[in-house]
Amino acid sequence: MSTGRLSIFALVVSLLLSLGLAPTAWTQEVTAAIVGTVTDPSRAPVKDADVSATDTDRGTVWAAKTNDAGAYTLPRLPVGSYTVKVSASGFSTSQIPAFTLVLNQTARVDVQMKVGQVSETVEVTGAAPVLQTETTQVSTIIDSVTNDLLPLATRNYVELTLLSPGSVSPDPANFNNGDNTASGARPYINGNREQANNFILDGMDNNQVSDNLLGYTPAPDAIQEFNLITSNASAEFGNFQGGIVSTTIKSGTNSFHGDLWEYFRNDKLNSNQWENGFKGINSPTGQPIPRPLLRWNMFGGTIGGPVVKNKLFFFFDYQGQRFDHPSTTQTFNVFTARERAGDFGDICTSGFSGGICTTPGQQLYDPLNGNAPFLNNIITEPIDPVAQALFSSSLYPAASGTSLQGNATYTQAQLFDNNQYDVKIDYNATASDHVFGRYSHAKQHNPLINALELVGNGFSDAPIDNTVVDWSHTFSPRVLNDARVGFNHIKLHNGTDFASSVGNLGDQLGIGNGNPAGVPGLLSIGFPNGFPGGIPSGIGSSGVQQKFQDAVIQASDTAIINHNRHVFHTGFEFWRYRVNTFYTGNNGALGSINFTGIYTASAPPGGTGGYGGADFYLGLPTNYGRGVSGGEWGQRSTSLGAYLQDDWRATNDLTVNLGLRYEIHTPWVEVNDHQVNFDLFSGQVLAPDCSKVSLGTAPTTCKDSSRGLYNGTYGGRAFQPRIGLAWTPAALGGKTVIRSAFSISSYLEGTGTNLRLAQNPPFTAAETFVNYNGQGLPTTTTDQGLVPVGAPTDPFAGSLVRVWDPHTQPALTQMWNLTIQQQLGNTGTFQIGYVGQHGTHLMVPMPYLQQRLLPASSCGTPPCTLPSIYFSGNPTFQSDISQISGTASVGQMKYDALQAVFQKRYSGGLEYQVAYTFSKCMTDNSGYYGTWGSSQGVPANPYFQNLYDPRADYAPCYFDAKHILSSYAVYEIPFGRGKKYGHDANGAVNAIAGGWSIAPIIQIRTGFPLALYNFTNDPSNTGSRGARPDCGAGAGRVFGRKPAFSGGQFIGYQWFDPTPYTLPTAAEGFGNCPAQGPVRGPGYGNVDLSLQKNFQITERTKLQFRTDFVNAFNRTNLNTDCCTTAVGAGMGILSTSQPARNIQFALKLYY
Repeated sequence: MSTGRLSIFALVVSLLLSLGLAPTAWTQEVTAAIVGTVTDPSRAPVKDADVSATDTDRGTVWAAKTNDAGAYTLPRLPVGSYTVKVSASGFSTSQIPAFTLVLNQTARVDVQMKVGQVSETVEVTGAAPVLQTETTQVSTIIDSVTNDLLPLATRNYVELTLLSPGSVSPDPANFNNGDNTASGARPYINGNREQANNFILDGMDNNQVSDNLLGYTPAPDAIQEFNLITSNASAEFGNFQGGIVSTTIKSGTNSFHGDLWEYFRNDKLNSNQWENGFKGINSPTGQPIPRPLLRWNMFGGTIGGPVVKNKLFFFFDYQGQRFDHPSTTQTFNVFTARERAGDFGDICTSGFSGGICTTPGQQLYDPLNGNAPFLNNIITEPIDPVAQALFSSSLYPAASGTSLQGNATYTQAQLFDNNQYDVKIDYNATASDHVFGRYSHAKQHNPLINALELVGNGFSDAPIDNTVVDWSHTFSPRVLNDARVGFNHIKLHNGTDFASSVGNLGDQLGIGNGNPAGVPGLLSIGFPNGFPGGIPSGIGSSGVQQKFQDAVIQASDTAIINHNRHVFHTGFEFWRYRVNTFYTGNNGALGSINFTGIYTASAPPGGTGGYGGADFYLGLPTNYGRGVSGGEWGQRSTSLGAYLQDDWRATNDLTVNLGLRYEIHTPWVEVNDHQVNFDLFSGQVLAPDCSKVSLGTAPTTCKDSSRGLYNGTYGGRAFQPRIGLAWTPAALGGKTVIRSAFSISSYLEGTGTNLRLAQNPPFTAAETFVNYNGQGLPTTTTDQGLVPVGAPTDPFAGSLVRVWDPHTQPALTQMWNLTIQQQLGNTGTFQIGYVGQHGTHLMVPMPYLQQRLLPASSCGTPPCTLPSIYFSGNPTFQSDISQISGTASVGQMKYDALQAVFQKRYSGGLEYQVAYTFSKCMTDNSGYYGTWGSSQGVPANPYFQNLYDPRADYAPCYFDAKHILSSYAVYEIPFGRGKKYGHDANGAVNAIAGGWSIAPIIQIRTGFPLALYNFTNDPSNTGSRGARPDCGAGAGRVFGRKPAFSGGQFIGYQWFDPTPYTLPTAAEGFGNCPAQGPVRGPGYGNVDLSLQKNFQITERTKLQFRTDFVNAFNRTNLNTDCCTTAVGAGMGILSTSQPARNIQFALKLYY
């Protein structure tokens, strides 16, 4: 069945469900519900009893009647405080005191009536509902008070998702960088990738489409609460694989309320980074590197209240952020005076014997003279003219002293300005009609200014708009209706530019084709291969720029019908995705050229020794690349979901959740049909309209295809069951719930912009990437430069092309859980359970031109290879292009965990939660954003080592932590007026000792498996982009914090033994080390602490002074910057850390 027919079928099904069963009501995305059964003294059901819930803040009354089974449902209640009243003829009226209803909660309130007059009121005493007896999802709630009081370095509420069991981040510091708008700081939930989450704001999509980033980030003071669903969501939720982060903005009430705030941080309050000590002492200054300058202010306010009491309410908030880094000194490594003259003897730290460095990994060899050693590392070959021109340029700094590290400095300033606001209106038009509307806006401006002109300047601007309107109508006490529409719009323009004084420096230095089409600046010249003594810092910029507008139009309708013991939910959701993009490609408009040291090694490309700076001196690049320079393009896609959910109260102690969801995601089409795909084996061009494709002399043909150019295969996979049981055994006093669930969900990753088919020639100028690694001497030297690609007569010549597998489809995830929850007292619960997931059809990048490795006996001199099977039907065209960046949904993952949570809701001045996870995550691919790992997690390579044997890459996920413990608490110290102690204290004592609160966050976990990769070597000679070393005897041996030295100077900790790891031999080709592991990196332990002092001014007004300590005990949590260097010297050394202690002050006025 075609995608178009599927879309029509889904639409018809959803409309029939919505119209045939009855009009509809709010989904669980933004509200909560109260359900229950009303019985008489003999426990027989009471029919037609009047049940009402009153919102104590707004005076809104929500009404229902019991059915033949005595059951009632109040399904679409805004979160907040409620009282419940039940009345029926022949019985006294029952009144349940106020209790708090939280987001997505289905609270059960059963009432046993007493015989009497309706005019008589009986108050039903007992605890507020805390057990989850009606649903089987696994979730965590953070309310507005907790969200406000917990310490967050930059007030990014998403950081609190790490407090949920099963949630982790390989880079916790990413939540604290201040870049909260279109943020890349996301949790990894239950073994899923960071981009697999679905963010929802007031029921509206809140995701950036292309990279699956979080869109708009509201201020914590504006958030009513948020709910993180980590497993087995009901059929109402779709388009997710990891977690659903559902957030609601506050509403006005019958009284005016709000707060004002100012948060402040300054470098004077912070501790210095651990590495700044020894790196500074090793530098020419001999002094620790000072703390980076920091000026951070966040300020704003909220106000909410009635326009018309009980009728019309408003809420408004504004937040401004100024996260500026004034001019800060940056250290820089430049070629020393000796190196500029060809003398690289300073890289040999152990000295020479007979002219040969006694450390083999620091010896240089002459690639132009049979790889003979350069005696004393003095290069006797002529210097490359580009290197000579650079060393003579006034723009390239001179070295200060003879040290290889930190021998030059420059200043850098970064500005970060963000302004945002929310406006929300709630209107109770009638007793049956309720409307709310919200508009949110943020605008971010973030320039980076470097005094060193050669590295360029950065710019970033990002305006965001998110809006939603919702209208719900009650048709009868048992039938309700809701309709919602919304719009999410994210713009982003960022990149690098150069000062006018740089001009066309690439051409001026003599780099061939250095400034294509007159694009000013200097292309990126990099030295990516690590070296213990320091390497030259990269200069220039590839000129990557992107300008995109991602928009989502969303409409939904949902029905809730209460019939006997069943509560039916049915409806549909519609998303229209619009992406308009200008992108230069990952290689940028200027491009890059890299020198890794493979040519000055003993036996290129896999010998010992070698130095990137020496390769540059000789003009021998390892690889070069350049992006596209086409215009803007636009893509469109549609997602559609329809569902039916039946929550069936099978018995008084058993609830059965039965759901079925139908969901499809249509292939991406280009608005003008300016995109092409390729047949994987024939290389034939596939286009929506071949008449628009100019092939020139390209050795291929064109075939008309569908507009999306891939099938988006669905079949029966579009139907996704959601099944669960919740049993509350009466024999256990109703204090224990046993829950089990199984569900299937689908999710289509954005995959970023660089891999979209609209980036292909002939509609955009060709992108190229040429890698000489694994070959002999490069065919082009630096002065010959970046050979132009895509000749006018052949738009594909020498280009990089994008190919999507025709069977690309959304990821499909099966998830299940078995949990037991026990109520402890009136406010506490303990939950423990098994949570599992299995994901298939995960998106994977595929370098389709990788050659096939044959046994060593297949040829005279291994490694022995054959051309790629892809495009092999047209060998001429296969050799015409330079690289294939493929996309295919062939990855998989598996996750198993024991998860436990102990939670105490707020009472007696105390609230806390402790979560523990014991888990194992396995996968065969880290995904497109694996290289974003950074920091605590080694950047994981997103490519298979051997494209033709992906199963060999099945290993622990790079974010797999065996043990995770997280905890938070909010505690009002019980001293002062009205407290347990000092309740009669005089004014002076109360002002000093009363009103104190403390709120800690504790996170502890074990280390991640380290990914060991040879980014600069490919012994297989297949073009592998994920080459790994061999693991010999003793692999996995960890030293821990063993001091490491170079030239007598401390340079970090030798975390693991590097000696068992070697480069594969030519006969082996591929390394036998696992994709992640066998070594695990350091664990993580951190305590953030907030100390608050409240001064009560009036009954409703208080002033709060608070101090937040981020990394309160200044623990050094080591990063894993150890494992992407070549094997041998320098491998396994950890030399950076997570942020040191930061202190921020805040003053808040609540009114």
